[in-house]
Amino acid sequence: MVCDATDSVRDQMMRHEPGFKTFFSAYLNEIANFDLQNAFLEEEKQSQLFRMFAHVSLTRDPRAVRDMVPEKVWANQPPDPEIVKWEEERAVLKQGRYRVAGSEHEDRIRVLTDDIRNKRTQNERRVVKEYREYYFYNRPTWDIEAQARGEMEEEYEQPAIDLTIPERARLAEILCLQPDGWTEEDLFQRRVEAIDLMVALCDKKETGRTSRTQRPATVEAFIKQESPGSDTLSEPDLVLDPFPLLMGPTQCPDCIGDEQMPDEARRFKYCRLPVLNDHFDDTHLARREAAARRGETIWCGHPKCRQEKFDHVDHFRVHVEEIHGVSLRDSAQVAKRRQRQAERLEKKRKGRQQKKAAMRAVAKS
Repeated sequence: MVCDATDSVRDQMMRHEPGFKTFFSAYLNEIANFDLQNAFLEEEKQSQLFRMFAHVSLTRDPRAVRDMVPEKVWANQPPDPEIVKWEEERAVLKQGRYRVAGSEHEDRIRVLTDDIRNKRTQNERRVVKEYREYYFYNRPTWDIEAQARGEMEEEYEQPAIDLTIPERARLAEILCLQPDGWTEEDLFQRRVEAIDLMVALCDKKETGRTSRTQRPATVEAFIKQESPGSDTLSEPDLVLDPFPLLMGPTQCPDCIGDEQMPDEARRFKYCRLPVLNDHFDDTHLARREAAARRGETIWCGHPKCRQEKFDHVDHFRVHVEEIHGVSLRDSAQVAKRRQRQAERLEKKRKGRQQKKAAMRAVAKS
């Protein structure tokens, strides 16, 4: 409690005078979320233990998942008038342009963008909180009414293991799903396989999940679209190359060859070409520029072009555009972007210094 509560809250809840070390009245534990008893006994808090009991309790509702708010609830949410006003003001200031760097209204546009994002986050958290309260308040009534109508209780379906790295998925299956009928030989084989999977997993990189990840169409789905009597394509003749030489215009030419990443992340397509170029410049370009300064040859990250060597970075950019179909920024564009970033950081630094100076001036006055 001493670590969780402030001095004023602790004095109020313990009901003692700030200038004395004695208690003179009852605790107000009914409206406090602190472990007052263990704090008085100088023992460890029981909050973690209580949290564990709540997790494994028989009254735990597995249907109350993290993203339990239905889509229709989100669709029926009215637009926030404050956000609408800010978006209209931002649209007027931007004048139809995407980039705002260097414009006369840049500061105001960025402030509006931050305010819109923060307000949307607050609204989403409020909707989630209110729906959870609504769900737990009405869930018992819904269950009783369903029993009175003679309806069968919904059977809980255990969620499937959905992992992007195959080695992690197989390791989770071995550790979590262990039938009772395994023999000593089966256990030994699973232990050896688990060790091999752990070693292989140490060499993998797990990227963040995103709803914009595009899964490639399967061969079966493509064949089903063909008419039954058509003999133009047959299953043995149709071979889907997971990493073709001609890439999508918004695929990263370096990530596609990173074998530590999951296949889905290697084939990821960015929403727009400038977003891809920002990713490449921030993540992959510095290593090639450092190699060029050391006089080393430049490489291509595509799995089919790893033997290709280039004299300089611009030579590599030409290869990526002509062979892989991906257009990267040239050296002049990269230098201009870095200059804009440096100016923006310097502007933010000066703004923080001015703000601190103003606060110190107010404090002195």
